[in-house]
Amino acid sequence: MTTKDYELVAVQHSYYSAKVRACLQYKRLPYQEIGANIETILNRVIPATGNQQFPVVFCPDGTVLKDGCDIVEALEARHPERPIMPDDPQLKFVATLIETLADEFFVIPMIYYRWIPEETKQWGINMFKTSLGNGVENADLAAMAEQMGDTVSTEIRSRLPKVGLGKIEIQEKAKLITEAVCGLLDAHLAKTPYMLGDHPTLADLGMMNAMWGHLYLDPCEPSMFIRNDYLHLNNWITNMHSGAGISDQGNLYISDTLIPLLRYFADAFADMMSDILEAADTALPNAEAGAEAPTGLGKINTNLQGETLTRPATTYTAWRLQRVIEAYQAVPEAQQSETDTLLNDIGFQTVCQHQINWGLHKDNFKLYVMDQ
Repeated sequence: MTTKDYELVAVQHSYYSAKVRACLQYKRLPYQEIGANIETILNRVIPATGNQQFPVVFCPDGTVLKDGCDIVEALEARHPERPIMPDDPQLKFVATLIETLADEFFVIPMIYYRWIPEETKQWGINMFKTSLGNGVENADLAAMAEQMGDTVSTEIRSRLPKVGLGKIEIQEKAKLITEAVCGLLDAHLAKTPYMLGDHPTLADLGMMNAMWGHLYLDPCEPSMFIRNDYLHLNNWITNMHSGAGISDQGNLYISDTLIPLLRYFADAFADMMSDILEAADTALPNAEAGAEAPTGLGKINTNLQGETLTRPATTYTAWRLQRVIEAYQAVPEAQQSETDTLLNDIGFQTVCQHQINWGLHKDNFKLYVMDQ
């Protein structure tokens, strides 16, 4: 490998960029962060990956990495020093579960805070325009960035009813869930430095997605109550954002204070997770083996902490849940009984013990149906 730095295409306010940035930081890898303005998206991201989504990492050897969970997995394989994945299979499973909860489900309340209240909605529109046009000197591209900022924000807001956020009841649940999770995280981090013990793991990287780009940076209500009321969580967020200074020494373990947080996540999201798996059970066995997987699995009728909603189920989320199930299945027999007791205690046994009749794998940024 040459001495050239990694290049991270991201923005600070991006939900899914925080995990990758924290991984690069904690592993002390030399990197440059390249803002995802319109020039970078058009000239580098789309030619390399086929679409405009970020974060994207350009590696010193020419490899291009995309999708936060794939990026941190690849960085772990390339740089096993200062590992972010626990050696212990049970802890690896719990870390994967927390990462998936943060990436795929806790994102619903985050969408609320940026795009529903009028003051943050307008801020979000201006933020997109600023990020896309930042540093762009070409007048035509600058004008395009302004237009694209409006287009992107309008497209995002059009999705809100699709995830249930058109209902006042779901909006209220989003607020309650956010404050409860922040309180439980603060109580946990008051007793344990990081999610699974004495140093960061994949679980911490996943929670950084949930905390940094929307809650902590956006001018929203949670940003203030984290700073004013949840100081252990506040310190953890700022430490993870500058993770090169964190020690990698100490032990990893499941603290008693983690259990109430996982129980709460199950209460909020386990039904939705099971409903997505059932949608995949219906749709994917009929797909042609080896073919590119469909992007959607149809709409599901589900609930958020008992409040009903109808939303699309995506194949991508089913793949993320498949990874959780595979991590559970990789727990050796000697730890199986203890792990099952934990699952029964926290409420995720139905999800993690789900027997899937399909399989997905990713290649060149796309999901494909596996031959069963």
